[in-house]
Amino acid sequence: MDSKGSGRNPEFLCMGFQKCGTTTLFEILRQHKDVVLCRDVKEPMYYRVEGLWFFGRKWYYKKRYYGHIAKDDPRRCGEVNAGLTFTGCAKKVCHDFSPDTKLIFMMRNPVDRAYSSYKYFLARGFLPKGTVEMDQKYGHAEAFDRYVHAVLDDKGQEKQIMKQRLKYLVFSQSCYGTCIEEYLNHFPKENIRFVFFEEFVRDEKTICQGLFDFIGIGEDESLGYSIRANEGNERAISSRAAKNFQILKGFNYGFHEFVMLPYWLPNAYKSFKGFYNRKRSEYLIPDTDKNVMLPKTRKYLEAYFADEVRKIEALTDRSLADLWYSVHEHPAKGKAGCRPEDAA
Repeated sequence: MDSKGSGRNPEFLCMGFQKCGTTTLFEILRQHKDVVLCRDVKEPMYYRVEGLWFFGRKWYYKKRYYGHIAKDDPRRCGEVNAGLTFTGCAKKVCHDFSPDTKLIFMMRNPVDRAYSSYKYFLARGFLPKGTVEMDQKYGHAEAFDRYVHAVLDDKGQEKQIMKQRLKYLVFSQSCYGTCIEEYLNHFPKENIRFVFFEEFVRDEKTICQGLFDFIGIGEDESLGYSIRANEGNERAISSRAAKNFQILKGFNYGFHEFVMLPYWLPNAYKSFKGFYNRKRSEYLIPDTDKNVMLPKTRKYLEAYFADEVRKIEALTDRSLADLWYSVHEHPAKGKAGCRPEDAA
């Protein structure tokens, strides 16, 4: 394994959230001449997987992910990790990182994010078998509505959403305010930047230039923008295929990230990767279901996430009515609505 240095702590962290453009930002940042990111993977698992603490942070986190960076490398070191708002991550990150660390939170309309997340994780075995089968039968829009009510109308499950965030990714990762507040006790607000997905995809270059200023680097004229990454336009052929792919993906994480097989046994990993790609093509097919969310589902979720929207408006000192709720009155102020394309 390459060992140029003892590793560095990132000077900036993009904390998420999932399905809010973090992979696109990662692809842009990795091109920048003054930025260096994590080795080989977008999202280090150290703070997300309890067992990795056994290996020790200095050896595993710094050496595994940032050991390729020389001590005198002048570039800004960063990490883009949409999972750092999972249960327990904030406490660990706050313990290990200086309050001077720059934090970036990427958000989108929480209702749109929930639907996008549902479709993405549906194909990857994170949702119940019955939900996958229901989606096969009724399509995304109807099955999503049923899944939403199955969880949120069940008070026992609803109370577990922020305690078991990985299990309830569709909902937990849209609770932006609650997750961000966990970091505010350690990191000053002036060291936190909020990025809104809707503005980011509209003008990636302008948003990125603001982020470059924030993390202390200049513009790089060679950068390519208008990137769309990790859109997740796939669906599993069956509930069993979704679960099989989840298991297969777990093995890939284990071999690539934890065991570091590409470094110790590159030919063995190459063989496994070929097997992985073949199986992926068997389990997942292009997603042709383009149905938008049902208006009644949108209205229900807007009411559910209203308190989280209020928290973000207070944190960012701006109204999000025009950005997230452009047709009817903002749900956080009493009345929920739907977007034109969903109402048509």
